[in-house]
Amino acid sequence: MRKWLVQFKLELSFLFKSWIFTPLPFLYLIWLLFSMNTNQDGIHGNLYRTTYETTHSLIFILVTGLCILIGVYLIRRDVGNESFEWHQSFPVSNFIFISAKFGSALLYMTIFTILMTTTYFIFATNESIAIPETLTIVRFFFVQYEVTFFISLSLGMLLSVLIKNRFVYLIAFCAWMFGTLFMEIFIINQGQLFYLKAFHLTYLFVDSVLINGTWGIQLMKEEIALQRLFVTTVAGFLLVLIIFILNIRRPHQYDKLWRGLLILSAGIVIVSYLPYASLWSERMREFSEIKEQSPFITSGQDGEHRYMTFPPLPHPDGLLDGEGELYQPERFNIEKYDISIDQQKENSLSIEASLTLPEDEFSTNEVIKFTLNQTFTVKDVIIDHQTVPFTRENDFITISLPDHTHSPVIQLNYEGTYELWASNYGQEYYPGYVGGDQMIMPSQSAWYPLPGHQYLYDMNGQSQTNVELDNRALFNVTVNMSSPIYGTIEEHQLANGSYQLKGKTSKLDLYSGDLVEVPSDYFPFSIVTNSYNQTRAQTFMSELDKRLLYTDRYLTKEIEPMSHLFLLPVENIRWANYMRQQGFIDHNYLLSESSFYQLDEAYLLKLFLQINLLHDSTEIYGYEEGELVTSAILSAYAYLYEIENGNEEKASATRRLVITLNDDIPIENYSEEEIKANRIFTMIKTAVESGKEKQVKEVLNRIYSEEWIDPGFPSDFSLFREPSTLLSFEDWQRIWDEVMQESQKRKEKVS
Repeated sequence: MRKWLVQFKLELSFLFKSWIFTPLPFLYLIWLLFSMNTNQDGIHGNLYRTTYETTHSLIFILVTGLCILIGVYLIRRDVGNESFEWHQSFPVSNFIFISAKFGSALLYMTIFTILMTTTYFIFATNESIAIPETLTIVRFFFVQYEVTFFISLSLGMLLSVLIKNRFVYLIAFCAWMFGTLFMEIFIINQGQLFYLKAFHLTYLFVDSVLINGTWGIQLMKEEIALQRLFVTTVAGFLLVLIIFILNIRRPHQYDKLWRGLLILSAGIVIVSYLPYASLWSERMREFSEIKEQSPFITSGQDGEHRYMTFPPLPHPDGLLDGEGELYQPERFNIEKYDISIDQQKENSLSIEASLTLPEDEFSTNEVIKFTLNQTFTVKDVIIDHQTVPFTRENDFITISLPDHTHSPVIQLNYEGTYELWASNYGQEYYPGYVGGDQMIMPSQSAWYPLPGHQYLYDMNGQSQTNVELDNRALFNVTVNMSSPIYGTIEEHQLANGSYQLKGKTSKLDLYSGDLVEVPSDYFPFSIVTNSYNQTRAQTFMSELDKRLLYTDRYLTKEIEPMSHLFLLPVENIRWANYMRQQGFIDHNYLLSESSFYQLDEAYLLKLFLQINLLHDSTEIYGYEEGELVTSAILSAYAYLYEIENGNEEKASATRRLVITLNDDIPIENYSEEEIKANRIFTMIKTAVESGKEKQVKEVLNRIYSEEWIDPGFPSDFSLFREPSTLLSFEDWQRIWDEVMQESQKRKEKVS
């Protein structure tokens, strides 16, 4: 032990007295303080997301390169030196020699881990993030950093033992690049070889669900645990291999022992990879089966009928209109759902769903069809307290109805783990998950029985967005979980600690995890987001309340706001390959947390004001006649507030979201529609500057009360909505002139 400590201190002195390595932790700390600062311009403000995008997925790659370099340097300092043969005559075994170098280097690199976790903890505490949540994240990344250092040091030391000349630095650089960015971009993303992810040095991919601060760590919990097991055994094997090679170069009395350890460690590596490979084999097999079961669906030219064809397609570029079998989901109305969700051991769910149907569905049909995700196993189907026969094919259930029934209620009891996985062009997706205190249960995954036989995916494995009920049904849902549940209907906690959700909807989504609710002080709606956005959400809600109160004062028609505004990180959750992860879900609006905007930006203030007032979220409809003008008129409510309250910067930003005219470009180069849209904003600004803000408010009031036809809340998830009303510039000008003339007449009477 004394020999090892002496060697260990010697190796430490080389690292901490080096003019190259000594200042690096201090420089790293400065970099951390800068990269984790969420108050910079252009940063979206979420601490977890900011830290992952900068520190974990990018800066840490450079730290990993430093780790490999140190591994190479510590070995070359002795092995690459001509005096090393003489040094071998010292009574220090290769085990002591290598383990002391490895231990000292690992201690040095652990400083970087401690600096990262400490800095993150301080920033999180400053933002009032719950300590248990912070400790969970800190613990996860601490272990991941150390596992990365473990394998990187072993790799660098092995390369230096195998390659004695300075060419090893070039090889080490190539190994570093190959094991990080090259592997992610070309092998995993483009090659879709997910089972090779374990060979990535950091496992903190630039494009990873780990960027999701609400559910990411839990979603990858099992995968990460198996990866760490495999990587640790590989690192141990590399260290044994290093000692074995050095022992070969010099006769050693324990040659047979190390040969046996080498064979044993190689066997352990193979065995440790099997669970990881099995995980991916099962995932890929299930996903391939889903794609094979799912058709390519096209819409007919009439816009009413849809056709489906199963792979392989007859034409590589798609289908001709009318080709394939007519797709008829045969949806029907369901009046009521009574659902009870119980979480069992090992994250298994036990669900009891009672469906109340219209009487005629029972009297006119011999069978009735439902869609239920095949991840669940149906235990039995009960009608009138009697078990009835049913058949199951993938996601489709067909129930045989008895000849006579007393009540049109069907009870389905089913269970299973709810952990869905999909991929698209190398990108992984998690369409649904329940585990621990976390829940992601979007309706289009059919976690509850849906009417008819509806395909949940297309042939590429992308989730269908039009999977739904045919009507708004009454839901009464009880969830036996300890953490708060949020959904697309009203929720509240019961006395026994479980949660109950009641209300009408055509698409019931449930979310739970590190979520908080920020209610409005004046209106019956709230923002649901994660704890990292809580402070900014409170500030944002205060600003939104000001705009709604301001607008409500001059409108004669009552405002009907949304129920929930969900600001959640769902870009890797809900479905694959949809760029716009936002839209209405009945009385709610879902907006995916993004790297491209902050909660206090004019974009979100305008968006949320618009959807609460007008139930419309489209910033720009298009450039057809009337569409751009309509967009400008709908944006005028937000623009007026900013102008009258002196927020010139936000007013300009609101205007630019619709139309921007460049002074360097002649006006005749713009379309008439663009010129008219721009004129609307100019008219408002000029009128307010001349003290005619009351008249502008009356113009907007008349449009809101008399001209705009409220589209209501869409029953389906609406990615894009056509305008319910096209407001022409002529209509705007007519109302504007009427209001201004009436105001002028009143002034003349007073005078």
